[in-house]
Amino acid sequence: MMTSLATRTSVTTRTAVLIALGGTTTASLAFTPGLMPLLIALAILAGVVRGDLTLLHATAVTNRRGTTHYGRLSGLLGAPAHIAAALAPWAGAALAGQFGDYSTLFAALACTSILATVLAVASATKPHPVSGAHPG
Repeated sequence: MMTSLATRTSVTTRTAVLIALGGTTTASLAFTPGLMPLLIALAILAGVVRGDLTLLHATAVTNRRGTTHYGRLSGLLGAPAHIAAALAPWAGAALAGQFGDYSTLFAALACTSILATVLAVASATKPHPVSGAHPG
């Protein structure tokens, strides 16, 4: 999926589309009745989207800031996501208790994805030339 997105869209569009797809799969998991084959298919689709977000992360820094200081900038970009992923099992269980169930939690997370999609579009910047590239 990422290859077709990368050849046809900008980094901002890819970011927004993948975040929106992540929210869509999360909402689908929230509202799908307990039909195990369908839940498994949705979980696989959610994993595909997450894998594409990993690929997006690998190119996000160079597409927006060039290759100078790639390691530092990539680390700064990835740190919040890694911290969130580490805390997610505990936070999910704690929040599900507060929301009453996992379906409501997943619906809230899907709504958060809408906000994240809007922020991704709003944060669009012009791409920087790749380091070492000569102006044309």
